[in-house]
This record gives sequence, C-alpha cells and structure tokens, in this order.
Amino acid sequence: MRRRHFEALKPACPACRRGFLTLEPGAEGADDAIRSGVLGCEACGGRAPIIAGVPVLVPDLTGWLSAHLPLVLESDIDAAAAEAVVAAAVGPDSAFAIARQQQSSYAHDHYGDLFAQDAASAPGGVRRCQDAALRRLGPRAGPVLDIGCAVGRTSFDLAAAGDGPVLGIDLNWPLLRIGRGVLDRGLVRYPLRRLGNRYDRREARFAPPGAGRVDFWVVDALALPFADHTFGLVTALNVLDCVPDPARLVAEIGRVAAPGAGIALAAPLDWASHATPASAWLDSPDAFEAMVARASREAPGAKPLMPAAPALDLPWAVRLHDNATVTYRTRLLTLTAT
Repeated sequence: MRRRHFEALKPACPACRRGFLTLEPGAEGADDAIRSGVLGCEACGGRAPIIAGVPVLVPDLTGWLSAHLPLVLESDIDAAAAEAVVAAAVGPDSAFAIARQQQSSYAHDHYGDLFAQDAASAPGGVRRCQDAALRRLGPRAGPVLDIGCAVGRTSFDLAAAGDGPVLGIDLNWPLLRIGRGVLDRGLVRYPLRRLGNRYDRREARFAPPGAGRVDFWVVDALALPFADHTFGLVTALNVLDCVPDPARLVAEIGRVAAPGAGIALAAPLDWASHATPASAWLDSPDAFEAMVARASREAPGAKPLMPAAPALDLPWAVRLHDNATVTYRTRLLTLTAT
C-alpha cells in the first residue's frame, strides 16, 4: 500500500462507514510502500489487514477471507513447474484451476501486446474501450478510481494519461497480484492457457510510465470506503454485470465522483445468476442507460450522471485457450457528474 494514496484518499472503515482508518503501529515496509500491517477504525474497533502490500477493505472481511485466503496462500507458488504440478494434483474443477484460467484470459487481454507470439490474437479489448472513453471525456483533475481493475493494465494507462493518483480496486486476489507484480518487481508474470490443462508461462520486464502513482487495493465496489466527491475520474469497464446490485454500483460511483468528474461505464450485459440475481438483469442497452439515469438520481448521496457523448458499442474479445475466443459487444457510456 502506498502511503501517499492512503493519506490522499483517507479511506473510511468499510464495516461501519463512520470512522476513518488509521495505520496501527508495527506496520512493515520501506519509504512509501507498506508491505504488511493493520488498519484500524476508532469508531467501531474494526481492523483490516494489509497483505503483501494490498489493504483488504471490505465490509465482510470474514466472508472475503473464507473465499480467498487459500488463493492468497497459493500466491507463493512462483515457479512455473511447481504451478503445473499443483494444477495437475488439484484438478480442473478446483478454485486454483478456475483462478488460473481467469489469470490467463485477463492478463492476455491486458498484457498480451508485450509478447510478440501473442500479438496476432489482438489482445487489448479493455484498453481500446478505455481509450475510447478517455477521448470522449477529455482530461479531468483529481484522483482516479479504476473499479474492477483486474490485472491492472488499465490503471497504468490511466496514470500515463494524467498526473493524479490512480487507485485500482478489485475483489479478485489472483488477478490483482499480477498488477502488484508490476508495482513491486517491474515484472509481468502470468499463465497462458494453451489447451486442456496445459499452460505456458508469460513473463516480461515492464515499467509503465506513471506507475509510481498507481496502487491496488481489495475493495468492494458496492461499498466504496471513500468520502463523497473524492474522484475526478471513475471507470468501471465490464463490471456492472458482475455485481449483485448494478444500481447500487452506479449510485456509489455517483457518490464518490466529484462534481464535474468524468465517468466511464461499459457492460456487455452478459448476466450470470451466480453474480447477479435475475431480478436485477437488464435486457437491453436502453434498459442499461435508463437504469444508470434512474440510479444516479434517486439513490441517497448520489448525483445525476449526464451523458458526455453518445453511447458506443465496441467489440471485446476474451481468449479462453488456443482454440477458443469469445467476442462480446460491450456498450460504453461516458458521463459527467453534475
């Protein structure tokens, strides 16, 4: 965790939302980087751990740890050969195997351009979507929030495009640790699925411009631990249909966005009941836009989000393995908080 991000963003307690978090004595790290420690709330006594440089700021810490702690521990498996042995032992239906597939698909799209042998499959759908959004929104002053940053390339691109602090947030530890690898070691490393349970290792040195202004935190997007009017730019690309309550996500974005802030929302409306209850599904792009307008006006603490440019449909390819790529059409909304 970067001290400068913590001090600039002043996160509130995600459990009670009444008190601000403070760094307890005994934290370990050097200079701006805190590798481990505890953040405490004087209002409710709640405590949040900093694990491998990542603060875990979620309302239900027990629930997050129950789901993710084994994956956190597996982060220590760095050698490709050891990773292959573990994958073979636990099988293709294990949480480890599912996380590995996600790492492959997301990291290929974010970083595949760094590897000549992968460039032909045209990675970078998320970056092209973000580029389109930034062209429509123009420069905005203030901190930047990248919701659902996954493996982090979008956060680095946002830093290169501006001069403020950029915070990437996600709940998915195996994805977030790939972005942390760039911050901590200047190294991109991920498994790329070939076929079946066979993976290749992708690894490259990478020093993106502006990386010193980027940090990654585990945060629940439906309970953002930040004060109202904090961010000058907020992006949430293909996140809306991955949360239990899409309208609440829009309301939270509107709450933490400063007046005049730019907002980019993209979604293919590819719903799954394990992520979003069917009652919250939106069945058309028009319904998506209407929900955003309604949620940004009616939720307590939110503010109206007005279109900054016409909606845009963009292709977004997700590579599953050598023989399978799924291409979505994602709807991009660029908005201004008023």
